[in-house]
Parts: sequence; C-alpha cells; structure tokens
Amino acid sequence: MPSVAISSDIEVKASSCYLDDYSSPDQDNFLFCYKIEITNKSDKTVQLQSRYWLIIDSRSEHSEVSGPGVVGKKPWISPGETYSYLSFSNLNTNFGTMEGRYNFVDEEENIFDVEIPRFFLSTNLEEFPKNIFKKGDFVRHKDEDYIGIVVDFDMYFLSNSDLDTQKFDPSLEYKPWYYVIIHDTDLMLYIPESMLLKEESVTEIDHPLLEVFFEKRNGKYFRKANPSE
Repeated sequence: MPSVAISSDIEVKASSCYLDDYSSPDQDNFLFCYKIEITNKSDKTVQLQSRYWLIIDSRSEHSEVSGPGVVGKKPWISPGETYSYLSFSNLNTNFGTMEGRYNFVDEEENIFDVEIPRFFLSTNLEEFPKNIFKKGDFVRHKDEDYIGIVVDFDMYFLSNSDLDTQKFDPSLEYKPWYYVIIHDTDLMLYIPESMLLKEESVTEIDHPLLEVFFEKRNGKYFRKANPSE
C-alpha cells in the first residue's frame, strides 16, 4: 500500500518497487525505484523548491540527501493538479525506509514545508508495475514487426535525441522504455514497453554489437557486466 500524508493542503503519496535487474545482493547492493505523486488540494498554485530525504537501512545506518527541486525540475502545481515522478535509491541492505519533506512557495510568495510520509524499500514490495522485459529477452515490435533483443531499460522515459518529441505520447513518460538492438540491422532503438511483445520463437540475433553486450550460454543471451569485455 502506498504511504500518504497531507500537510499544508498538499497530499504526497509514495510507493516503491525493487529492481532486481540492477541489484547485486551478494555485494550488498539493492536498488529500489520509488514513485511520488504530489496533489495540490489548496486553492493556490504552488511551486516545489527543494527536497530533503532521510534514508535508513535495516542496519540503522542513516543518510541524508537534500537539494533543489526533484529530478532536475521545480514544477508548478495548480489547484487540483497532480505531479508525479520516479526516482531511485540504493541501499546496502534488502530493507529500509525513506521519509522527508519538500519546500514549497505559493503564488503569493509564502514559503512552507510539506511532509513526505515514511515509506518502505523492501525486496518483497512491488507497489507499482516495473519492467516486464528483462535484459536478454527477445521482443517483437507490435506495429513494425521487427524483432530484437533487450540490451537495457529505463523505468521512465529519458530524453532521446533520435525520438521525435513532437509526436511523443505523454502517457508513456512514466512507464518503462527499452534499448533494443534490432535483428539483421545495425540499429539500436529506444522503444516504449507498450509497443513490445515477448518473442518466443527466436533463438538467434544478427547484429554487429551483439557480442559487445552479450555472451551466449545454453542457448540464452546474458548481458555482460561490463560492455567492454
């Protein structure tokens, strides 16, 4: 269940999921993705100025993070509007908590703090959907029908110079996107999850970068830890 807090007429909802693809439990490295939804329940437009985080792992080790904005932005939020974003946190243990506060200013230049509720980071929590496809999975594009292999993924859309952003669908922004090398070409494309299907019939991919990223064992492709290997 997401954690929710309301202060100064601003609602903050927080949830998390564990990213096993990017974690190394044997090296005490656990990566979590968290989602924040900020809803303005006041009658004034407000701007998020800065954030402060207190992060505690299961060994009771504390870390603090502060800085301007969130994910490089200082969003304005109108009355009734919700602003959402995804970010990440690394822990040395498989369980921990995050909590904190945002600093806001309203349209009349009043400055105030907003509580970020304590929420949990745990390897057994998946409070919102994460990536369907894994590194090394064969996929097929729904419309174009080309096939490829997943090299990597982002939990949300990152700016891409090859993408025509004028045709970008904003509803896809906070859903997984994949880097896919395309069979029988020299292309690597950036594709939203909604446009991909799992491809079960393919066992081989012909691409000049295949051996840079993957090694093949027992008929399956495994992503190399270091692409330069």
